[in-house]
Amino acid sequence: MAQSLAKGLKILFLFNRSREVMTVKSIAAGIKVPLPTAYRFVKVLTQYGLLDKAEQPGHYQLGRTLLEFAGCIRQRLNIATVAKPLVEKLAQMSGETVQLTLRNGDHGTCILVEESHSTLRVAPEIGRVLPLHAGASVQVLLAFLTDDEQRRMLDAPLKRFTPHTLTDPGKLLRRLRTITRQGYAVSRGEAYPGAMGIAAPILDADGRVIASLAVSGPAQRMAQKRAAIIESTTALAREMSQLMGWNADSRSGQPHE
Repeated sequence: MAQSLAKGLKILFLFNRSREVMTVKSIAAGIKVPLPTAYRFVKVLTQYGLLDKAEQPGHYQLGRTLLEFAGCIRQRLNIATVAKPLVEKLAQMSGETVQLTLRNGDHGTCILVEESHSTLRVAPEIGRVLPLHAGASVQVLLAFLTDDEQRRMLDAPLKRFTPHTLTDPGKLLRRLRTITRQGYAVSRGEAYPGAMGIAAPILDADGRVIASLAVSGPAQRMAQKRAAIIESTTALAREMSQLMGWNADSRSGQPHE
């Protein structure tokens, strides 16, 4: 199974700027498989949009699905570059750890972290993936999805990470309504024991929430400066959104689904 998958994926690497279209026969020769096997691989890759039929009969080219993948990667790289100085600024202002989390389907992926210099601190790892119900940094992503998307996720089992993780769909839904109303999320001990998180959404040019900016630290220390952190986090998330192309003047000023 794994060997067949590897051979099928090798087909994609046969294409380049000097060889943008290929026949199944040339594909078979390129990955050293019999012609019927190559036809099966090409059929599956075409079904998933990884290959498309070219205008020239019997020829294939890289598919449009790969453009979607490229767009996701480009978005991740762009937002990390734009956000880095503002993430560093917020970490300095708050004295706590700041992270940038990018929505990736039903999960959020931490793509940038600026850790607090305090000995006692929260230290999320770059690359850590959390489902969208587990803590402020991802709940703010879930809050601005469509009702259908929220319902689908809430109908699935909700994994518990700490004793305080919200796993009751009704309670979580009420939390999401609060987040959309106030424009930011606050959680306490839901992803990391003993920690508090405060997060605000980052919007793209179309007003969609694509990422979150979050501050996290020991709950007792965070509680003492909660109002100031909410103010600075929402302000800098708004600034990041504008750098990503969001224009508050042409919209309601609030994220939309």
